[in-house]
Amino acid sequence: MAPTREMSLETKERIVKLLEEGNPSRMVAKDVGWSQSAVSKIWTKYKQHGMVVKAKRTGRPRKTSKRQDKQLKAICLENRKSTTKQMKHKWEEVGVNVCDRTVRNRLKEMGFQYRKAKRKPALTPKHKRTRLQWAKERQSWTVDDWMKLPCCNPKPGSIQNR
Repeated sequence: MAPTREMSLETKERIVKLLEEGNPSRMVAKDVGWSQSAVSKIWTKYKQHGMVVKAKRTGRPRKTSKRQDKQLKAICLENRKSTTKQMKHKWEEVGVNVCDRTVRNRLKEMGFQYRKAKRKPALTPKHKRTRLQWAKERQSWTVDDWMKLPCCNPKPGSIQNR
């Protein structure tokens, strides 16, 4: 079952106002863009409590506020290559005590994605020797010597000459 959308407090107050003026619930429902049953539920809750009440929520409340989430975003943008543990420690300096998983969850909510930098393989000593030898052999070459190479001197009618 898909989650239902939340009715704003302004819409609820508007429903109560329209119904108090004597408008039928069917017309009010059409006017606010909600079902007639939703309008009648708001009206009965209003009659029971005398005001529009926000429903209590189940589940664990969020440990961080919107302001703290913005601080985490700033920490992340400060150094995009830092790990979640490093971000967590910086966030703790600001006064937010959470676990690494919470940091990852908040970053995911903000649209950040996990990326791992690819490591470029280091040159081995053999690679370095052969590169140096190749360069020393061609150190005194002239432009004509370089043009004699097959890659620099294309054949007539090849793709490079078109």
